[in-house]
Amino acid sequence: MKYFSSSFYYVRYSTLGKIIRETYRQFNWKVWLLSVIFIALYFINQFIHLIFRLLDAVFHRNHLKQKITQPVFIIANPRSGTTFLHRLMAMDEERFTYTKYAHTFFMTSSFVQFYYVFRWIDKKMFRGIISHSLNFLDDKFWGGWDDVHAMGFNKAEEDELVFAQAMMSVGVMMPFPYLHKIAETNFLDHQPDDVRKGVMDFYESCVKRFVFRAGKNKTYLAKNVMSTGRFKTLLERFPDAKIIYIARHPYESVPSFASMFTALNKIHSPQIADTDPPNKSWAQLGIDFFKYSKEMRKSIPASQFIGLNYDDLLADPQGTVKKIYSHFGWSTSENFLAKLSKEETRSKTYKSTHEYSLEQYGFTKQEIYAELGDMMDEFGFEKEF
Repeated sequence: MKYFSSSFYYVRYSTLGKIIRETYRQFNWKVWLLSVIFIALYFINQFIHLIFRLLDAVFHRNHLKQKITQPVFIIANPRSGTTFLHRLMAMDEERFTYTKYAHTFFMTSSFVQFYYVFRWIDKKMFRGIISHSLNFLDDKFWGGWDDVHAMGFNKAEEDELVFAQAMMSVGVMMPFPYLHKIAETNFLDHQPDDVRKGVMDFYESCVKRFVFRAGKNKTYLAKNVMSTGRFKTLLERFPDAKIIYIARHPYESVPSFASMFTALNKIHSPQIADTDPPNKSWAQLGIDFFKYSKEMRKSIPASQFIGLNYDDLLADPQGTVKKIYSHFGWSTSENFLAKLSKEETRSKTYKSTHEYSLEQYGFTKQEIYAELGDMMDEFGFEKEF
């Protein structure tokens, strides 16, 4: 559905309709309740977002002239270090502008202005009490995710919520056990041209509005794990984009992806086994992402693309970032290098406490290697059998 034009607001309501139909075809009171909350919050978010976009039309009309030049997209399968790399590169604030989690709810110039005013009032009048309170809420709401995907209102975050607002993100399937039945959100590149255009009109408009107020003379830096299924569409809209791709061993990333995105299934539908279609389909999506990314990488000019190994990123974060900068011909400031060095020291104390296995989701290493062996060989991943 379009409001005035797809660049103003775009929603593919057919996806929401399919979620609702699947929910009420079967009785599961937990899923029913979750769907009511989800729909209510979705339309509240949409209503507020529309208000901010109308304010843009009045007070920030020049956002229409904003150019998005050589944006940088960090893309990989989920659970492959994109958040870590994004937050390392985001420390180069002289070069990049990037969304924080709070920005992604209402990605407009007006909301960014509101965000700045709010922070100024909090600092000058309330001595940071509101910021400290939000940090406290971050720990309460997202603290349990720190070892999976550290989140917080004031932390650098991917812009996937924009695609979720358009109902064209696989993330909207996360609360529901229907991924095996509703697959249209998986690959934007496979959707009809009018859908791809509508989604990208909306996305580009969001990026322009954000950059116009947050950093009009800077490069937009985004990381988005679900954009594996949008390689083609992103490059058609931003032909001068830079792509940073991170590959993690599929024996680790595929089950980790499935475990993270089926967490709610285990709460509202514990009777569903990991090898059943609602859960196994997430692992299969991880495999499909790997296969598609290999095909798309062939069509990206070497000057606009760099592939990285996840293990190398963890072993040498600063060296990996320097490698990226060298590849794209970017300079590094002393201030940025100092921040990198400090962050590298801190990150080396991190150790994940989670372990996942392919067998948990009904796959064997032999099956994965049969499908992804060429990619594994390319990045030096052992087949281990």
